[in-house]
Amino acid sequence: MNEYLSETLSKMKSHNFTTLNIVMGNESCDLDSAVSSLVYASFLNWSYEKSSNENDNSIFISMLDVDRCDFALKTEVAFCLKECGILESNLVFRDDVDLQELVTTSQTNVILVDHHVLSKRLQFLTPFVNEIIDHRPLDKTQWKYKDGVRSFIVTVGSCCTLVAQRIKEHGLVADTFFKEYPVCADILHDVIILDTVNFSKEVNKATPLDEDSAVYLEGMIELEDIQQGRQSKLDRLLRARSDVTSLTPSQLLRKDLKILEDIFVPSFPILVKEFLQKPQAFEAVNEALTLRSCNLAVLLGMDLNEGLKRDVAVISSCPERGDKLAKFLQEWSSPPLQLEPESDTCLYFKQLNLAASRKQYMPALNEFLIKN
Repeated sequence: MNEYLSETLSKMKSHNFTTLNIVMGNESCDLDSAVSSLVYASFLNWSYEKSSNENDNSIFISMLDVDRCDFALKTEVAFCLKECGILESNLVFRDDVDLQELVTTSQTNVILVDHHVLSKRLQFLTPFVNEIIDHRPLDKTQWKYKDGVRSFIVTVGSCCTLVAQRIKEHGLVADTFFKEYPVCADILHDVIILDTVNFSKEVNKATPLDEDSAVYLEGMIELEDIQQGRQSKLDRLLRARSDVTSLTPSQLLRKDLKILEDIFVPSFPILVKEFLQKPQAFEAVNEALTLRSCNLAVLLGMDLNEGLKRDVAVISSCPERGDKLAKFLQEWSSPPLQLEPESDTCLYFKQLNLAASRKQYMPALNEFLIKN
């Protein structure tokens, strides 16, 4: 894969292409998003090279929607790619290129993976989107794409499941690709295992399609002891994701972040309670709100060390609005988040619905913004 990444990066820098195809994950740049982007771009490039003619010189670039200096904050992404032998120097980060200049000076197509709603700063890319692969519930209010956009939007545990399915649709061609690029099959499988927590009934994220993709990929990587192999992968990736001891509160807030208008929504691989006990944690939240021109923060925590636990805190520079959002989330019913208040010092809750991740919070936050 390094050869492909290095070659396309060189072509992009020298403008040695006729069409630029950018495969882009979401702004949280978690492992699902990064791997979906890298593998799908690799497959599209490989397919193109098998069928291209001499007069065309398209390139397929995976772009990670995070600044290069923040890549180290994505501990499980950095760990997983390094383990697969993928060099950081061959990756393209959002601050490596001027996207607005590229789309105005080049023939450009954009493929979105692991999201279907562009952030405000990237909405200028809307006319260039020609394909979407996502596992979030469809938000029709934000659908502003041209007719004919190819979309594969299905609610499953991992976007890598859908990338595997999209490639699998090509039959024997897919088998050949995964045999030539075994790292792609292996890393897709890694993410599906992590995102479903090895098909945990407690987490309840896995669907039959996730299982189908995992079994298919296990055939490609020839995993001998399936149960042991799955558990070994999960343990390794969970350790990498939760290894945040060297990160400051400010860095933790940027590790896995979504921003929805003026709502700052970081997700932690530790409980929010643990984060808030760190020195200068509240100061870091308030600083982040000011820096990002946000009014509200919804902090989401998760811990898997002794069974799954989730918690959430709402912090606001406007206490009245914070109280209003906290009450709104407590009353939300699609699905119920089951928030149990546990603190008087801030709006902190234990989350009893363990299956609800940030994906389930985003529709609630969208609704809150519409009504408030």
